[in-house]
Amino acid sequence: MGEKLLAQRILCLLRATKSRGGKAASATLDWADDQRDWLWPGHVWRDPGKKKARGDRFDWDSLSRLAGEIVVDGEDNGLSAGIAAIADLLDLHGFDRDVLSVTAALDRLPHLAVLRDRLVSAGEDIPALIAMLAGGEPSGGALRVRRSPLIKLGLIEASADSYSGGVDLTLDWRLADILDGGFTDEDRLVTVLAGARQPAALSPDDFAEHAKDLEFLVRLVRGAVTRGASGVNVLIHGPPGTGKTELARTLAAEAGHALHAVGESDPDGDEPNRRYRVHALTRAQRLLARRGGSLILFDEMEDLFADGIASGQKLGSKIFVNRLLESNPVPILWTSNAIGDVDPAHLRRMSYVLRMDYPGPRARARIVTRIARAEGVDAGSLDTLVAREPETAAIARVALRSAALAGGTGVAAAAGSLLLGLRGGRCLPPQLSGSALDLDLYEADEGIRALVARLSAADAPFDFSLLLTGPPGTGKTALAAHLAERLDRPLAVKRGSDLLSKWVGGTEANIAEAFATARDEGSVLLFDEVDSLLRDRQDARQSWEVTQVNELLTWMDSHPLPFIAATNFAQRLDPAALRRFVFKIDLKVMSHETAEKAFYRFFGLSPPHALRDISGLTPGDFAVVKRQLRYRPEASAADIAALLRAEVQAKPERPVRLGF
Repeated sequence: MGEKLLAQRILCLLRATKSRGGKAASATLDWADDQRDWLWPGHVWRDPGKKKARGDRFDWDSLSRLAGEIVVDGEDNGLSAGIAAIADLLDLHGFDRDVLSVTAALDRLPHLAVLRDRLVSAGEDIPALIAMLAGGEPSGGALRVRRSPLIKLGLIEASADSYSGGVDLTLDWRLADILDGGFTDEDRLVTVLAGARQPAALSPDDFAEHAKDLEFLVRLVRGAVTRGASGVNVLIHGPPGTGKTELARTLAAEAGHALHAVGESDPDGDEPNRRYRVHALTRAQRLLARRGGSLILFDEMEDLFADGIASGQKLGSKIFVNRLLESNPVPILWTSNAIGDVDPAHLRRMSYVLRMDYPGPRARARIVTRIARAEGVDAGSLDTLVAREPETAAIARVALRSAALAGGTGVAAAAGSLLLGLRGGRCLPPQLSGSALDLDLYEADEGIRALVARLSAADAPFDFSLLLTGPPGTGKTALAAHLAERLDRPLAVKRGSDLLSKWVGGTEANIAEAFATARDEGSVLLFDEVDSLLRDRQDARQSWEVTQVNELLTWMDSHPLPFIAATNFAQRLDPAALRRFVFKIDLKVMSHETAEKAFYRFFGLSPPHALRDISGLTPGDFAVVKRQLRYRPEASAADIAALLRAEVQAKPERPVRLGF
C-alpha cells in the first residue's frame, strides 16, 4: 500500500468517525494543511480572506471530497517487499498481516509518521485506528490488535503518552532495521529476528570429560528435531568460564543444526530485562519452528527462571515457565552459572541436566594451545598455571590477547593478575604436584604402579576410596597428587586444621562442605592427617567426637568421586572407617635396594657402600637432601650419604637397623 493511498484512507476514516470540534479533527486538519503540496500538488486553494476568490476551501467539511482527489495511481512505499518477507516468515495472514503493513507505514513513512505523532498527542488510540485500517470492526478492534502475535512476539510495541493519554504503536528496532534496509533474504531475517547464529569454535575432543554426555545430547536433539518433538530442554550449568556456551555450540554443530542465541541485548545495546528476553524467546520459537533444523541458546537462564523478588513483586510466573518448558517446539539449550535458586518444578521439566566443571589439565592445555596459536603468542609460560589452576582455561583468551597487545610478552603476569582477581585478591595457594613422581621408589605390600594404573584406567569407576598409611616422608601426599593428575582431576587437600571447628556442629558442616565442593568441582578429595577426624569412637569423651566420625563415614558411603585419606597413625583410626576404604595401602620405609635406586635417580651418582648401613630412609629424606645440595654443589656421594644419615637420626623414632 502506497503512502498517499494510506493517507487517503486515514483522512476519510477520521472524517467519518471524529467530531468537527475535537482534538483529533484539529490535529488532522493541521497535518493535512502542512502536507498540501505533497497530497495535492498544483492545487488552487481559496484565499480565506476573499469571499469570491477562486479555488477550493480547506476545512473539515471539504476534507472527504479533497481526500478523494488525492492521486495514488502506481504508488509504492518501498516497504512492501520487506513486509511480505517478514509476514511469510512469521506465517501471518489476513488481519495480522494487514496490521503489520499499516503499523510499518505509520512508523517508517515520513509523512504518515508525523500524522501518527500528532494523533497520539491529541489523545487518540492508534491501535484502534490501525485495527479499522486493517479491516477490523470498530468495536473491539484495538483489543484484537493488542492480542496480535506481533505484540506477543515483541515486534510491535504499544505505549501510552503520559500527557495526552493517547496510545501509540511502533515497530521494534529489529523490524525497523529490516524494513529500512529493504532486506528480504530469509537467512538474514532469521538472524535479525531470532538471534545471531552461533558457530562452534571447539571440537568434541575439547570436552573429552563429557564425551558420554555429549554423545547422548547429540542423539537427543537430532531425534527431537527429526520428530518435531515439543518440550525438549537441555540445561548446562557450572561456574563461570567452564565452557558452557562453547559446549552448546559444539553440541549443535555435531548434531548438524543451526544454533541461535536469543535476547542478548535490548534495542540500545544494553542489558535486556526479563520481558524483553521472553519476547525474544517467543519470537525465535515461532520463526525457527517453521524453518526447522534449528536449536535455541538461552544464555544466563537466571533472567527467566530466577524466583527472586524485585520491587516487591515476583520476577516471573511459575506456571508460565512450566508451560514454556512443556510446549516449546524448538529444543532450547539453557546455560546457568548456578541453579540453586531455580524452582525444582522447572528442573523436573528439563530433558537433561549437565554439570560442567573446570576442564582438567590435559583439556586446559589443548584449549590454551589453540588460543595461543590464534593470538600468535607463546603460551609456554602458562604451563605451570595450566597444570595447577582450574580457572586458567577460562581466563586464557583474555590473558593471551593482553600479552599480544603488549608485544607478545607478559602472558604469565596477565594470567596471574586475572586469577588473583577471581580470588578476591588472595594469593594463589601452593599446589601439590605428582608429575615427577617415581612410583618405583615406593615400598608397599601391593605394587603401587599397578594399583595406580587400575584406578586411572579409562573405564574404571570413579567412586573409590583409598587409605594411605605409613611413616612421615613415605610419599602419601605426593602419591595422591600423582593419582589426581593421572585421573585428570584437580586435587582438593583438606587437613584437620581446615575442618575442625570450636563450634558445635561446625566440624560436621565443614566435612559436608568439603565433600560437596569436591563433588561439584569434580576434584579428587584428600584428607591429610585424617586421624584427627576418624579417631576410634570407643576412646571418645565428647559427643562431637562421635558425630564428626559419623558424618565422615556417611559421606564416604555416598561420595561419587575419588576420596583419599592419609595418616601417619593408622592405629588410631576407628575400625568402622578402616572397613569402608576400598583400598588400603601401607607405605613402608625403603629397602636397601630401593634406597640405592633412589640415590642414583635423585643425585645421578652411584650409591656409596655407606648407604647400606642407613636404615629407615624414605623418599622424603632424599627430597630434603636434594634441596640442601643447592647450597653444597660440590658434595660427594659420601657427603650425601652422611646428610641422609642425619635426616634419619633427626626423626623422633629411630627404626631398627636391618642386618644380614
